[in-house]
Amino acid sequence: MMKPLTSLMALCALTMTLATAAASAQPAGVDHGAMDHGAMDHSGMRHGAAQAPAPAATDHANMDHGDMGHDGPPQAAPTPPAAPPVGSLPTSDGAAERGYDSYGIHPHMMDDMPAWQVLFDKFGVSHNRDGQNALQWDGRFWFGTATDRLLVKSEGERENGEGSDGKVEAFWSHAVSPFWDLQLGARRDIGTGPKRNWAAIGIEGVLPYNIELETTAYVGASGRTALALKAEYDLLLTQRLIFTPELEASLYGKADPARGVGSGLAEGSLSFRLRYEVTREFAPYIGVSFDRKFGQTARYASDAGASRSQTALMAGVRFWF
Repeated sequence: MMKPLTSLMALCALTMTLATAAASAQPAGVDHGAMDHGAMDHSGMRHGAAQAPAPAATDHANMDHGDMGHDGPPQAAPTPPAAPPVGSLPTSDGAAERGYDSYGIHPHMMDDMPAWQVLFDKFGVSHNRDGQNALQWDGRFWFGTATDRLLVKSEGERENGEGSDGKVEAFWSHAVSPFWDLQLGARRDIGTGPKRNWAAIGIEGVLPYNIELETTAYVGASGRTALALKAEYDLLLTQRLIFTPELEASLYGKADPARGVGSGLAEGSLSFRLRYEVTREFAPYIGVSFDRKFGQTARYASDAGASRSQTALMAGVRFWF
């Protein structure tokens, strides 16, 4: 029993001695260029683990990898981190602690930039059922900023051979909300009859559904008071064709026979205009108006030989610059 075991141990010792001698005898610059890897089967090899880098002197130029089997599942490439958005703005509205200034953004409004405009909503002629022609106007001029401005308004008509009637108003207009202006100023009545001066206070703005409204109260000498209302609406039939109904009314607290005005509801008018905007600044129009005097004012008109009500055709141009 001891002899076979002694022989086996001697054989193992001899094998280890030969392997060690062969490893130490192999030169460092071994050329693997002639090695044929075509028949090597790598299907069972695990490539998921990191491999040690090959020695710098190893030449793999002539290695044949044609028959290497890489049947293992492909490894997913790492997802690169998302780049921050270019030119991103702050998420807050600027009121938070980290506002626009921290991004080098300094927003500002143009409210203090002065500007001006001349607008004639109506400038043309009319022809009533009595065969009388008249020149009509309704315009305004303003100069100032978005919050404070000088506003001058005038409207009226001049009939051929029958006198004229109109008014001129000047206001300081102050924006009290995004859609409403408070107006303080004065009015002067012009045309046939004695001239009247009034102190005026009013409000002008836009109601829901884009209805434009002007309401002005007046106080004059000798205890005279008055109230004027005006509302209009632009209905866009097309981008250039616009239909505009307009309603006006005047009330007086005291009769003024010299100017043919009675107390209470004095007169009202309803008109319809259809304009075509050749440009935004220039729009010819045609229309029809219905005017009526009421109460004591109607009696003054009858005594003067004038009609209590009147219907007229209108034509003219709306322009601004």
